[in-house]
Amino acid sequence: MAVTTVLFAAVLAVGLLHIDPRTGKWLGFVAVTASLLLFLFSATGTVFLAGRTFRKKDRPVAVSMRQASFLSLVVVLALYLSRFELLTWWNVAVLVVLVVLLEIYFIGKEEIQ
Repeated sequence: MAVTTVLFAAVLAVGLLHIDPRTGKWLGFVAVTASLLLFLFSATGTVFLAGRTFRKKDRPVAVSMRQASFLSLVVVLALYLSRFELLTWWNVAVLVVLVVLLEIYFIGKEEIQ
């Protein structure tokens, strides 16, 4: 997982060095944002997996990956809203509440089984 984090960090660095997402075409913005999403997913996934092993929790790895993907999506959606000047505190609050409710749903579904 750490290797993919380094790989996606390199892809993000190359993208940011060669493409200006603020002034470039939409394809450049999407490419930089996609590389940022992949980097955030792998970085938070690595941190969550390290925390899982450090705390010796016996949760499945899928839970850590799901939480990493939710956190990455919230950050990227906040950046998209910021790009189009639509980002306010209550938009971020709604995103966070939706992610928390979704995570509660998944945790409840796992405990039933």
